[in-house]
Amino acid sequence: MDFPEKEQDPSQELGYELAKQELFFRKELIERVHWFTRVRWFAAGGAATLALALRLLEPRFPFVPFTIIVLGILIYNLVFLYACRRLDTSEEQRLEPFVPFAHIQISMDLLALYMMIYLTGGIYSPLLMFVIFHIIIAAIFFPPFICYLYSFSSLLATGDLVGLEAAQVLPKQHLLFKGPLSPHSALAQQSLKEILLLFAFFGAAVFITAFLVSTIVRSLWAKGQEILKVSKALDSSNTKLTALYEVVKRMRMCSDLKELLDTATHSAASIMGVKGASIKLLDETRRKLVFSSTYGLSEDYLAKGAIDIDRSPINRRIIEGSWLTIGRIEEKDFFQYLEDIRKEGIASMLCLPLRAEKMIVGVFCVYSNVYYDFNNSDIKFFSIMSDLTAVAIENLRGEINKTWFLQKAAHQLRSPLGSIYSLLKVIRKGYLGAVNGQQQQSLIRCEKRLEKLGVVVDDLLKLGIKRLHRDRATIQAVDATKVMKKVKELWETRASEKRITLEFAIKKPVPKVMADEELLDELFDNLISNAIKYTPPGGTVSVTLAKMGEEAVCFEVCDTGIGIPQEDIPRLFTEFFRAENAKVLSEEGTGLGLAIVKEILDFLGGSISVKSKLGEGTTMTCLLPTV
Repeated sequence: MDFPEKEQDPSQELGYELAKQELFFRKELIERVHWFTRVRWFAAGGAATLALALRLLEPRFPFVPFTIIVLGILIYNLVFLYACRRLDTSEEQRLEPFVPFAHIQISMDLLALYMMIYLTGGIYSPLLMFVIFHIIIAAIFFPPFICYLYSFSSLLATGDLVGLEAAQVLPKQHLLFKGPLSPHSALAQQSLKEILLLFAFFGAAVFITAFLVSTIVRSLWAKGQEILKVSKALDSSNTKLTALYEVVKRMRMCSDLKELLDTATHSAASIMGVKGASIKLLDETRRKLVFSSTYGLSEDYLAKGAIDIDRSPINRRIIEGSWLTIGRIEEKDFFQYLEDIRKEGIASMLCLPLRAEKMIVGVFCVYSNVYYDFNNSDIKFFSIMSDLTAVAIENLRGEINKTWFLQKAAHQLRSPLGSIYSLLKVIRKGYLGAVNGQQQQSLIRCEKRLEKLGVVVDDLLKLGIKRLHRDRATIQAVDATKVMKKVKELWETRASEKRITLEFAIKKPVPKVMADEELLDELFDNLISNAIKYTPPGGTVSVTLAKMGEEAVCFEVCDTGIGIPQEDIPRLFTEFFRAENAKVLSEEGTGLGLAIVKEILDFLGGSISVKSKLGEGTTMTCLLPTV
């Protein structure tokens, strides 16, 4: 997925690609040069072994000069090994020194090889085939032209060797391996024409090898470039999807619409590497688009105010459900404020509708200051981002509306409930006239019902306040052990009143967590309260605080209570939900405690998991992020 880089033109992108390919080639060449140096030790050892064997089998074999050549190979390979180490320890492993270094190695090896070929029979030497081995190495190291140059040089060296021997400039060496199984003894008696034919066959073998190996290497190189492109695309996609995941997490934590929109525009520009981004939402009439959030755009550009959809064909088209991409804005003339767009330095843009289910709520645009034709993969990625943003907007609007309703209803209920409760007390105490025993009991039951209803109203208010004002919480390093100790003092007394064993365990060292102290206190309170409430007398509640890996602290509450049916666990953190066995054990409870716990953990970036077995107990495990 190739998005335009911020403040970068296509030539810079091409330069980056070439640099990456050079890094790939550099690594390959460096590895091969080291490999070539290591292989030479085995080659020299093989040559030494061959020399000892030929000395025993062929008395006329020139053992001393052959051995001197082998020693020369060992000496210059030591020099090559030292040079390799020097190049490895340099601050920057540049490609330039390794190219001539590889040429020097191949040239020295060919020189040593042709000296051995001369000593073992010239063109009749069985060592002549090792020339092809060096041609293969040249094809691996260098472009085809260089490989063919080495092939031609090898053929020329072979021809010179034959010519110098024929002109008796070099004395002829004795042929090795004479016998009925060796063709070389017969070759020695061949005419000049037959020698030339042998030379032609050798030349053909050399050039065919060069051609085949070069073709294969070039093919592998092309595939390597394709792999680099795929790797780059995968890296880019992975980076963008990871960033998008983080954006969605941040948007989920927003309790204010403006904060959510600003998060979306800033992240869109950052992830896609463009100049800026904007979100325009439809007003109540759905005839105008209002700039609700922008990033990277000047105040002058925004000063025009709302955009009339009827006068802006581009926005009308998007609101109708189409996406729109423009690679060169100068070519288009259907903008309401075209001159302002040009002054802003916007060269290309991509706009998509913000679609929540089937309803379009606005337009999401990204702007680039370079000419760029957004392709299908760009559009698909930004479409995902737009859809997730639209869903987050609608979810937050729904939460805000629901929270407003909860608060409004709770406030409206609180005053009359208080009045009714006070009036019932006045009646029950006989201030308005005598009350008999039966009436007294009825009034007491009414008071208890009103008390429970009052608890529900208080929880509703508490939940609403948390949702509307959670952005006011101070996220900082908090010592969870201190919070735990305060909670311990409160709940030990209540547990003993119910004849429940309450055990606290702090497995030190416990690192500080990123949280708000009040929220953490409420989290601990809610979970311990629930465990005590649903554990029968004689049971046990164990509370543990411990380090979990390098990035989390584990807070665990385990009880031997009534347990939770497996089918109810998925709904456990839903507002007002209570399992049937919990209702049977205790009528008290609003079903909001665990919903509050989940919201606190979501806000803090933590998580909660539940394990429970009906009739045996429940374990709640919370993970909180460390500093």
